[in-house]
Amino acid sequence: MAPSEKMNEITRLVEQYGDDVMRTAYVMLKSKELAEDAYQETFLRLCRYYDSYRKECSEKTWITGIVINVCRDFLRSAWKKRVTVTDDFSAQISESDTQEIVEKKDEKEELLRSIMKLPDKYREMIHLYYYQELDIKEISRILKIPGGTVKSRLFKARNLLAGMLGGEANG
Repeated sequence: MAPSEKMNEITRLVEQYGDDVMRTAYVMLKSKELAEDAYQETFLRLCRYYDSYRKECSEKTWITGIVINVCRDFLRSAWKKRVTVTDDFSAQISESDTQEIVEKKDEKEELLRSIMKLPDKYREMIHLYYYQELDIKEISRILKIPGGTVKSRLFKARNLLAGMLGGEANG
């Protein structure tokens, strides 16, 4: 592939999957600043390894795997141990005059706050399944774990969330 074609493809991938990468990084790292760093590192790795993409899975699955690995590297790094990570998503929610919109935002904020409190392996499942809309097989491939493990973690994550929100999970 010619360098200009490669750059056009990478630009397309950034435009098509950039928001998904940022959301995934934010959910995993719990920090807008760290998510931005992970976003950049994800697309740097994508550029570096683009020629090795064998199309054995969808682009979305491939890119999601990269961002998850980048985030895991961040979480394992010594740098993370020196930084205090905070939940800053509530500051991003704007106020509204309409009571119904305010209530829905409050519910969404409560749900996000609860998701962010889940242990990493469960938060990851909720994000990949519900927000990235990946199926069990794709999640299994990305995380390199059996499908049964994905199902059981997803079940556990739903139950933990239900407990936090005072409801019952629909397993």
